Amino acid sequence: MLVWSQVLNEETFAILVLMALVTTFITTPTVMAIYKPARATGRRRLHPRKLHGPTSAPSSPSSAAGGAAGANAMELRVLACIHGGHDVPALINLIETIRGHTQPRRLVKLYILRMVELTERTSSILMARAARRNGLPFLRPYRRGDDQVDVAFGTYAQLGHVHVRPMTAVSALHTMHDDVAAVAEDKRVSLIVLPFHKRQHAGHGHGHGGGDEVENLGPEWRAVNRRILREAPCSVAVLVDRSFGGGEQVSSEQVAHGVCVLFFGGPDDREALELAGRMAEHPGVQLTVVRFLDGKAGSEEHAEVTLRPTDARNAEKSYTFSTAVVNGHKEKELDEAAVAEFRQRMGDAVRFEERVVAGNVIEEVVAIGKSREYGLVVAGRGRLPSAMVAELAVRPAEHPELGPIGDTLASAGHGVASSVLVVQQHDVNADEVPVSVVQIDGHDHDGEHSKDDVDVGEP
Repeated sequence: MLVWSQVLNEETFAILVLMALVTTFITTPTVMAIYKPARATGRRRLHPRKLHGPTSAPSSPSSAAGGAAGANAMELRVLACIHGGHDVPALINLIETIRGHTQPRRLVKLYILRMVELTERTSSILMARAARRNGLPFLRPYRRGDDQVDVAFGTYAQLGHVHVRPMTAVSALHTMHDDVAAVAEDKRVSLIVLPFHKRQHAGHGHGHGGGDEVENLGPEWRAVNRRILREAPCSVAVLVDRSFGGGEQVSSEQVAHGVCVLFFGGPDDREALELAGRMAEHPGVQLTVVRFLDGKAGSEEHAEVTLRPTDARNAEKSYTFSTAVVNGHKEKELDEAAVAEFRQRMGDAVRFEERVVAGNVIEEVVAIGKSREYGLVVAGRGRLPSAMVAELAVRPAEHPELGPIGDTLASAGHGVASSVLVVQQHDVNADEVPVSVVQIDGHDHDGEHSKDDVDVGEP
């Protein structure tokens, strides 16, 4: 002690302690202010990137994937996220269906992003070191025989003449959406395809709700999907796979594959219709578009829809709708224009139905999913809902991130046999709130009252 007292006096010791405290408290905020990680650029874009543009005609340069920078109408960039090999067959069939079979065939750039959870295991940490460069998943060159996923997509790239780039994102689940958004932004993709967090394996009772085995990946992966839907810089499609394509690729012209599009109106439904237009180009796809019209007594063409936020305790079981201020008459005009242009462009290649629904629309939707006539049912998420869809907000939601129609088709209890694709159009203004009360032309639909009303216009 005598030696140390000769080296450090009280004044010097106090200065050293003070310097240590200052260094400790200043370093972290300074680094955070100076260092900007690369994946921060994957946040919401200032300009929308979507499939549906001002005009949908494939020959029009202005319809280039809804504004994908520098892309022409024949190019489609897709980022497909997967968990493992079980997601590959349905994904390849979906991409091949979207790609169409026209001459010349549409150029497809397919980016495969395998999402791997970062854990404390040594193998996970080593994979993270190999996979991450500058805060982003890196592009792995395809190596034959690497694993089943690479083999499957490598074969598909060679036989189908598709540009495929595999990548791996190793990240904690609470930041996985940042990686997905960053890659989508960097590659300028127009569509992100996500696997649903539940997998259904058909049993003997497939299609009747009694024989399907449901594998749930857990609430963590469900939360990943919800964050991607919220933060994605482009349009998103969630695939609820029920053996889509039956294990047989639909690239063969002999395959008869039924696809049904449910159209209620709104931006998400128009995006679903645009995506379906690409599917209709495939000779093996038989496309049906079902447009639902409100036939209830006293219903008006431009009914005013007002949504009220739900109680915080019920937010997880409530659908989320956009709070963006929209012109209901303009939305109706856009719906009519989209349908008219679609019918003119497709002609007799697509079967078009209009169903006037005066009763329970859920029964109509479930009947289509259970009919076994369609291997895939495509629906919009419905964040700017029509009056018919808005009325469904009062129902308890099992999968609110899919919207009322997608949730109905994805629920195992309804016995739906078809795979489901739920489409969300990119919208930078679509801030969403959980909703439980609906007013249509001033009339409540469940008797609850709230001071905070959200007016979504007059769809």
